[in-house]
Amino acid sequence: MTALLLATLTACGGTEAKADPQACKKALYDQYRDTVAAGDDAPASKKPKACDGVDDKTLQRLAGEAIKEYLASDDAEKAVDDVVEGAIDDAPWEDVIPTPDASDLGKEFDDAKKKLDDLMRETSGAAAP
Repeated sequence: MTALLLATLTACGGTEAKADPQACKKALYDQYRDTVAAGDDAPASKKPKACDGVDDKTLQRLAGEAIKEYLASDDAEKAVDDVVEGAIDDAPWEDVIPTPDASDLGKEFDDAKKKLDDLMRETSGAAAP
């Protein structure tokens, strides 16, 4: 995704407008954040208007800085949390981890208790002279 963003951004030629590198970097950050949030539904990245007049070498550097800052940000942490929560909410847990009902648990407990009682009788009887 990062390579695609950089390739798309540098494919657009710069103009003669006065460039504001900080505004460009912020626009790149925002665009990357939105792209990550959209996931597979993200549209192709385009060079932000705020980056008009920024040469390709500077644009690549700013894009790299913006992505690095995003990955270290609370925005990225929230995006990861959202993905994890979505995966947990969407998982077919009943297919993965069957949940017994209370009557199953009671029967299993009774069976385990009977086996333990039988084992205790056998071992205590075997140890007696």
